[in-house]
Amino acid sequence: MPTHDLVIIGGGPGGEAAALYGASAGLDVGLVEVNKVGGTCLHVGCIPAKELLETASVFRAVERAGEFGVNTSAPTVDFAVTQQRKQAVIDRLHNGLSGLLKSRKVTMYDGMGSLHADHTVRVTGGASGDIEVTGTNVVLSTGSLPRTIPGFDIDGQIVLTSDEVLSLQSVPGSVAVVGGGAIGCEFASMLSDLGAEVTIFEFLPRILAGADEDLARIVERSFKKRGIGIKTGVAVKGHTPNPEGGTLLHYGEDDSSAVDKVIISVGRRPRSEALGLDGTGVVVDERGFVVVDELCRTAETGVYAIGDLIDTAQLAHVAYAEGVTIVKDILGESPVPVDYANVPWAIYCHPEVAFAGMTEEAAAEAGIDVAISKHRFTANGRALIVGETEGMVKIVAEKQADGSAGRLLGVHLAGPWVTEQLGQGYLAVNWEATVADIAQFIQPHPSLSELFGESVMALTGRSIHG
Repeated sequence: MPTHDLVIIGGGPGGEAAALYGASAGLDVGLVEVNKVGGTCLHVGCIPAKELLETASVFRAVERAGEFGVNTSAPTVDFAVTQQRKQAVIDRLHNGLSGLLKSRKVTMYDGMGSLHADHTVRVTGGASGDIEVTGTNVVLSTGSLPRTIPGFDIDGQIVLTSDEVLSLQSVPGSVAVVGGGAIGCEFASMLSDLGAEVTIFEFLPRILAGADEDLARIVERSFKKRGIGIKTGVAVKGHTPNPEGGTLLHYGEDDSSAVDKVIISVGRRPRSEALGLDGTGVVVDERGFVVVDELCRTAETGVYAIGDLIDTAQLAHVAYAEGVTIVKDILGESPVPVDYANVPWAIYCHPEVAFAGMTEEAAAEAGIDVAISKHRFTANGRALIVGETEGMVKIVAEKQADGSAGRLLGVHLAGPWVTEQLGQGYLAVNWEATVADIAQFIQPHPSLSELFGESVMALTGRSIHG
């Protein structure tokens, strides 16, 4: 029976990070994957979704080219070509990842992995055949699946999850997006930009419930201006397919809407049902999440769980961090636990949204007195140059006893390329930097990131343009 220092079940972001980081530290690593390494993120998640959103961005740019004196005919979208480009990006990344795992001498097992007593991992149903391997340490990293809701059977034709949306070969005429979170808003933004008539149906009082309320309002205003319908505080109840195509979506008290497609975007559930776990101490809660401590250790010594399989932020970069953390723990390096309250969030709708740390609402609920600084992109030189002035930078800082602003608690951005601007704000929040620390740093001009510097400087009581 093959034995490794570390056996990982699942080759998504968390699994690949644990494998590559562990192998680079000298561990003998075995990785079990039933599909392709890269997981949901690479194949039916982060990468393909952002590729399609980039298509929407290019389409917007071409539509507005006349504003810059560049004369073009009316653009059209060949979505089949878009899908070909998307797949080419995925294939290149997948081949690179596969080659990297090979170069690090990670042993690959093709099949479904399940954990049993004595750290025994059974591999079945794949090219590796039915075998058993053991690991001194084992990582459970089987990821997640799209959640569904009653009344909507996923048929891949009319009712879709994120998996099926990413394989569309044409842009539908009309779409109902059920769920106004990050994924739902990304799909709504992309499809609307490409010509679909889109309506978001959200059960909660507002879209992007996890983001700061000011940012959510910016996105909502932008969406409505572009013709995206937003119905909040409503429940969808089911649908009645039309024999001639499309369906009638039922929602609210007695309302309905005829659409070509329904996209169910209500989050993801852990893929834990096939983990095995007989003869182990691993605990799975009533929602399907594997129970772990702050270092991702399960109740079974030497067994860890990471990524969407545990009840933490379902973000690829969080899974990466967890993969690194567990390897450090295996090596006895006393790692610092992931600070889940301050992880970076990035939402790639138009306008983009990015944030880290406490929202103004969360600070108020915690009884923390705060100082707030808000600056909009409307007067930012680079934003005017690129023609994208929607959005703002919002800084939440702790108010000190003398009334001045102290430590940065949260950085919240909405607007052009803010997912690429969050880095310095994320570092400031996690290093517990103060307003005085950050205000002295020089921002390049002209740049979108200048607005972050201006917003922090304004909290010192003095500013240049703010």
